[in-house]
Amino acid sequence: MPISNIDSALERTYGFFRQRQTKEGVLARQMFDPDPADLQLVDHLIRERRRITRMDGSVDGSLIRTAWVAWELLELGCPTDHAAVVRTVGWLLQQQDAGGHALEGCTPERHETHECHHFVTGLFSPGPRDSQLAPLTLPCGVVFANEEDARLAASFFALRTVLRAREERRGAVRRHLASLASLAEGWINGHAGRSLNLALLAIAALSAAPREYRQEAASLMNWVLDQQAADGGENGTHLFLALEALLAMPIPAAMEAIRTTIPTLVNLQRESGAFDDAECEVIALIGLRALALVRDLQLQHGE
Repeated sequence: MPISNIDSALERTYGFFRQRQTKEGVLARQMFDPDPADLQLVDHLIRERRRITRMDGSVDGSLIRTAWVAWELLELGCPTDHAAVVRTVGWLLQQQDAGGHALEGCTPERHETHECHHFVTGLFSPGPRDSQLAPLTLPCGVVFANEEDARLAASFFALRTVLRAREERRGAVRRHLASLASLAEGWINGHAGRSLNLALLAIAALSAAPREYRQEAASLMNWVLDQQAADGGENGTHLFLALEALLAMPIPAAMEAIRTTIPTLVNLQRESGAFDDAECEVIALIGLRALALVRDLQLQHGE
């Protein structure tokens, strides 16, 4: 796509964020035109998130909402030893191996594919089984309609947060990483037909893991890209989840995959600069980051 078209889309998206007094607005301005006034806004946004956490560190006792608030605090620049990060992440860590986590129990079929508690440990529980989690919608808009996929997605989502909070040395976190690597290997080898959206979420988590897990992330990403190529991209993968996962993987294959999505991304763009009817800021920020990356790549290559 001509760089002039990318510049126009980028300008529209940045215009969408220019005056927004939100976390996403702050992060967008930090990319292009940092505003000194945002220092006060960031302090307000952090205090706002601290106020919605309970005494136990959770947000309404929800794994997803707590993981998201912890993630937002870290994105706003809170250090990992900030009191609000310590409390929210501490609550998340208490949910590992608790009742109700994905792949709890065992059947002969699941045992054969290593998708049971004999092989998979360290997962975060989103709550008891008598409370249905699906359909689960994540901030980027992807929906997990299957109950077991939703519980796995919740665990991967929480894992990404605790890894960003630098909790990778904890034994239970390492067990989750090992389990995730094992699950990814099984998916690549054709075991247990999980959705590609779940694989994308796994990539996002593995990309935040210690270096020894980066190869698993790259292998899983290449497998997802191969699956998309095999069916012409008609496999139901969520564009913005895919972009988020690919942006977390700074390797040539990921960068090229992002480039191929730009025409679709530009065609989706609204006059406002957003990319969906609800004008979701999380989605728009992912789009902004993808456009900025591809523009930089084209400038580097003189395109």
